[in-house]
Amino acid sequence: MSERRGKRLLVRLRRNRLLLSVVGTLLVVVVAGAALAHILAELRWADVRAALAAISAGQLLAALVLTALSYALLSGYDMLALAAMGRRLPWWRCALGAFSAYSFSHNLGFAPVTAGAARWRAYAGTGLTAADIARIVVIAGVTYWLGIFLLLGIFLAAHEGALRVEEVRVSHPVQVAIGAVVLAGILLYLVACARQRGPLLLLGWRLPVPSVPQALAQFLLAAADIALASAALMVLLPPDLWARYPQLLVAYVVAVVVALVTHAPGGLGVFEAVMLVTLPGVGRPELVSALIVYRLVYYWLPFATAVLLLGGREALRFRATPFTPDKGAGA
Repeated sequence: MSERRGKRLLVRLRRNRLLLSVVGTLLVVVVAGAALAHILAELRWADVRAALAAISAGQLLAALVLTALSYALLSGYDMLALAAMGRRLPWWRCALGAFSAYSFSHNLGFAPVTAGAARWRAYAGTGLTAADIARIVVIAGVTYWLGIFLLLGIFLAAHEGALRVEEVRVSHPVQVAIGAVVLAGILLYLVACARQRGPLLLLGWRLPVPSVPQALAQFLLAAADIALASAALMVLLPPDLWARYPQLLVAYVVAVVVALVTHAPGGLGVFEAVMLVTLPGVGRPELVSALIVYRLVYYWLPFATAVLLLGGREALRFRATPFTPDKGAGA
């Protein structure tokens, strides 16, 4: 009886997984909002407005340039994935696919779904199948996580006091131990890439394994992307705080990981809450104002651009091949 009940429960969960996902996402957003409200309870919004006014045009321009460089590197994710698959496409096509995918996933969450849907439209007409798109999503996702682990491992091992929550500071030996474990995992990944011959079979699905040079390129590409993305936030803080970049980078990586795990749309509320509790040495008004502008510059502006690009491309494709109803449909 218990086995039958278990099977019935699994069937019900599968049938209602969309509803459960929506409810879970709403719950995460509500909890994150409540946590953020608690963190900001004693904050005076007049101080935030003053901090916003203090952000100079030069700082805003620097954030825009760093954001543009970060998004320009995104084409490399898809180019590396296609290279591992033995496929090649023009750079502009990879740039459109990666930019659209990450703009959508950054803002809507559920990266495997949103990134896959955006790439499916961006790569329409290239001959890539749904399975190929899925492989690109997986390889690009792995590349991003490799960059996160590389930076986290290096900065935890090299910079004392980089990891802290509120006033609780993780001791340097513990930081070094965590960093060493992360870097050891990276080494194991490289060894696995060197020893694997041919694609990896997962549940009957073939997933290409990068060569060692391709794996090293994955680390460097993602690390550079994340470093630029975090620097775009750093330059929005007062210049006298820029020396705290190692601590900011670790806090940024932790915030991104928490946001990805929770699947909150764009990490809204989650990302900001984690940044606020992991950077207690930075003034709250200055950090909140920087996070507000960063949300506009790094998330919403690229998202609007991606919507316009994909929408414009779809309009051009429709004009080139307009829909004509089948004359025999009503016969």
